[in-house]
Amino acid sequence: MGFAKRARTELEQVILPFWYENGIDHELGGFHTCFDNRGRTRTAETKFTWSQGRFVWLLSHAATLAEQGLLSADPELLTGWAERGGQFLTDHAVRTDGTCRFAVQRDGSPVVDPTVPDRSVYADLFAVMGLAGLAARTADPAVLVPARSVLERALADIHAGTGPTPPYQIPAGRDALGPHMIALNALLVLAQAEGSLDLDGTTTRAALATEIEHVMSFRAADGTFVEMPRAGGAPDAGTETVVERHRVPGHAIEAIWMVLAAGELLGTDAHRRQALDSVPALCELGWDREHGGLLRYTDAAGPVRPAGTAEQAPYTEGVLATWDTKLWWVHSEACATTAIAARRYGQPAAAPWFDRIWEYTLSTFPGGDQGREWIQIRDRSGQPKDEVVALPVKDPFHIARNLMQLVELGAETHPAAGVPRPAS
Repeated sequence: MGFAKRARTELEQVILPFWYENGIDHELGGFHTCFDNRGRTRTAETKFTWSQGRFVWLLSHAATLAEQGLLSADPELLTGWAERGGQFLTDHAVRTDGTCRFAVQRDGSPVVDPTVPDRSVYADLFAVMGLAGLAARTADPAVLVPARSVLERALADIHAGTGPTPPYQIPAGRDALGPHMIALNALLVLAQAEGSLDLDGTTTRAALATEIEHVMSFRAADGTFVEMPRAGGAPDAGTETVVERHRVPGHAIEAIWMVLAAGELLGTDAHRRQALDSVPALCELGWDREHGGLLRYTDAAGPVRPAGTAEQAPYTEGVLATWDTKLWWVHSEACATTAIAARRYGQPAAAPWFDRIWEYTLSTFPGGDQGREWIQIRDRSGQPKDEVVALPVKDPFHIARNLMQLVELGAETHPAAGVPRPAS
């Protein structure tokens, strides 16, 4: 079975049915995403904005693919669910100051819990993505009004170094790839929406070009990416630390397809060669030579435990405790990026990496008789690991997004199918 057909089968028979059945809150709006790692138990009623925004984008894009004949689903039903989710976001999460609540209760009322953060720019940007994706799907430019407000505030705070980043606290004096990558993604979705609605996208396109530069500034000479360099480009001084030496191959691999897509939208190939050259370098950096699969964190020198002095900080402690975990999103994003690099752009070194990662992903993450949907968190050997990563949610976003990218790529690769080249 070809990769695109297998991706579509996985979407239609495993991933999307779980979320259609369990994720849609038909009573109060929004989505349920607080499930245990095996998808058997709903663990909380909390609705995290991070996941709510991503769910809106997912349903909007799935509806478009269904309309194009690339998914077997009712596009109007999916669009209706997306619209209710977007309304839930604007009614309960988006605030008048351009920020979003980090989480709300099931009915949308604020969470009163000192252990729950008030805000994260990650959550803000995922709300932007959801609303922009919904605007494109419904051809309703009014949906972009709150999206632009939230995006403007988030970008300002990220570039000023003041944007809060729960659930990950960036160590003092450091810049970080993560916020810039998600900002790039949000800008890309907004620019695509403005284009589809024939709106003036001059401001968004300029910000998108700037964010490409920010993301690519993290690229090292060997093609890998430094996750957290010193802010302002200051040289590292004194003893090397874990923060200085650690790498996050999954983040960088994910960023590559965004850089490529953004460049195409802007009509520039300024960073295309560098981005494509980074694909095999990042896969090599992350690949576990003993057990297979991609490690969550590695050392700058290769796929081993990050070295250096360990500072007493939550971020460092998390890196060292989970460096050898195998995570769903790292692998699904790597499948998408390697396939895009190989098949759309002709990067020859990416093709064998796609085959290797795709085989590992499909043999490791689907739940089978151990759980529903995919079991997203695994230990180094690939066995289920029943613990929380980032948020206490089982989020559909990465798996579904990347499988949809593969379905689109398969249609693009075979023009006889009569499907136009997608914009993303």
